[in-house]
Amino acid sequence: MDDYRVVISQFNPKTIRIVIYAKERIPIVFDFNDKKIKISKQSNIAIKNTKKEIQVTQKDLPKKQEIKPIKAQVSQEKKPRQDKKDPLYVLDVDKISNSVILNLSDNLSDNEISIFSSKDQKFFRQIVSFKGVLEGNRKNFIFGKNNITVTQYNPKTVRVVLSSPKDFNIFKNLEDKTLTLGFQKDVKKTSNSNDKKNKNNNNKNILTHNFKSKKIIVIDAGHGGKDSGALGNKQGTLKEKNVVLSTALKLGNELKKRGYRVLYTRSTDQFINLRDRTKFANDKRADLFISVHANAAPNAKKAKSAEGVETFFLSPARSERSKKAAEKENQGDFEEINYFSKQSILNFLNREKIVASNKLAIDVQKNILTQTRKKYKIVDGGVREAPFWVLVGAQMPAILIEIGYITHPNEGQRIASKNFQDILAKGIADGVDSYFYHNR
Repeated sequence: MDDYRVVISQFNPKTIRIVIYAKERIPIVFDFNDKKIKISKQSNIAIKNTKKEIQVTQKDLPKKQEIKPIKAQVSQEKKPRQDKKDPLYVLDVDKISNSVILNLSDNLSDNEISIFSSKDQKFFRQIVSFKGVLEGNRKNFIFGKNNITVTQYNPKTVRVVLSSPKDFNIFKNLEDKTLTLGFQKDVKKTSNSNDKKNKNNNNKNILTHNFKSKKIIVIDAGHGGKDSGALGNKQGTLKEKNVVLSTALKLGNELKKRGYRVLYTRSTDQFINLRDRTKFANDKRADLFISVHANAAPNAKKAKSAEGVETFFLSPARSERSKKAAEKENQGDFEEINYFSKQSILNFLNREKIVASNKLAIDVQKNILTQTRKKYKIVDGGVREAPFWVLVGAQMPAILIEIGYITHPNEGQRIASKNFQDILAKGIADGVDSYFYHNR
C-alpha cells in the first residue's frame, strides 16, 4: 500500500498470521463478513463519525443492543476451539535404522498430522506437526549427515523436524499408537545386494517394533503401603517394597524403550490386594505378568549365606526351598489366599499356562545372569516352581522374580543400588524379547 504493507503468512501448521507494517501508528479496520476478512485503513473522517455514532447510540439504544469495539470482535475470532478430549502424549521416542518411532498414549490419524517442507542454504527439511504433549525434554537423533529432532514446539504442538543436506522423501507409518518417521531411501534398479539387505533390515526393525507395540506387559512391584515386605537391616530402613518398586519402574522404562506397552499394578507406595493385581492384568488383557520381589533368609544365622537370583512360575512346590519362598510372600494377605483357594483352583491347574510361564521364567533367568554377571558375581538360584498366590488367577504367562536376598549383607545393598537395578532391568527385558522371539 502507499503508507503501510500487509504480510500474510503460515505462522505454524495451524495458524495464519497477518502482520501490518507502518512508519507511524495508523487505524486498521478488520471486517469479518461472508467468509471473508477485509483489511483496510480507516480514514480520519470515518474515525470522527464512528466516535460520534458510538456516543449517540450507546445512550439511545436499548441495553440489550451493544456496539462492541473492533478489538473485542477480533479477539473473539481468535479464541481457540475448546477441545474436551484428553491430550495426546508422546511417551517416548526410539531410534531404529534410519527412522524414529514415537510411542503415543492414544491412536493418531493422518488428518491430525501436518507435513510441510522447507530449504535453506545448507539443509532440506521435512517438518511434521501434530497436537500433543512430549514427555521429557527435546530429543535429537543423528543418522550420519541426517538428523531428526523431536520437540515441544508450543504448549499444544509436538514438532518433528527431519533435516538432510540432500533432498529426500519422508517415510511415515501410523500403526497402533505408534508413529514412525524417517528418511526414505530411493532404491535404484542398479542397487547392489547390500542396499537390498539394508532395506530388508529396516523393514524388519519396523515390523519387530510394531509387533512389540501390540504386546501389553503388566509389571507388579510386590508389597507396598502397610505391607513393607522383608526388611534388610535391623533399623528397618531397607524395605523390600521400596527396592522392588524402584526396580519395577526401571524395568518398565526399559521395556517401553523396546516398544512394548507397559502397565503397573502400582507405581507408588500403596497396598494392593493379591487378587486385584492379577485381576488388573486380566482386565487389561495383558500378554505377560511379571511380579518383582526380594527374598529373605528365614533366620539371622542363614542371612550371611543365603543369596542368589531366582525366577518362579506357578505350580505346586516340589522343594522345601520353594515352599519357604512362597510362604514368605504369601503371608501378606491371608484373606486373599483363602479366596483363591476356593475360587481359582482351576486356573492354578492350567497346564498350558504353566508351560508358557515355565518358558518365560527360563528365558528371563538366563538373561538376568548374562547381564548381571558382566559386572557382578551373582549366584544362580535357578528357575523354580512354587504356589505364589499373587500369580494365581493370571490368564497369561506369569512369573515372580526374586531379585536377590535383601537380608544378605552384600546382596541386600546391591539390589538397592540404582546401577544394579538398571542392569537387572536390561536382563529381564532381554528375557522378554527372547520369550516372544521363540514363542510368536
